[in-house]
Amino acid sequence: MKKELLILKRKKAKELHDKGWSNRRIAGHLFASKDSVGKWVQMDEIEISTDNRGWKKGRTRVYTPETKQQIIKIRKDLEKENSYFFGSKVVKENFETQTEERVSKSFVDCVLKEAGL
Repeated sequence: MKKELLILKRKKAKELHDKGWSNRRIAGHLFASKDSVGKWVQMDEIEISTDNRGWKKGRTRVYTPETKQQIIKIRKDLEKENSYFFGSKVVKENFETQTEERVSKSFVDCVLKEAGL
């Protein structure tokens, strides 16, 4: 959901709650879950106007750009070798064997998809 839409929904939920609407009725009207509405109506004005979803500031991501490049290189090397198997599972296993680092299969899938492989 876009940031502006979320803020508008929060404000509308707060407004309807002040008019006496139930959380369930507000949720149906705004197409949101009643749990979300419950959180929104308890927020103060500052919290309503800020959207703190997403990646927390200051935390580094698990995988570096070098890791992505290495995964792409492994996949291309497997293709050059005319390997019959070069799917994400094989790329993941080769990466872990070569580097002693652990990566998730879904990460390898995403990297290969972004690279168009």
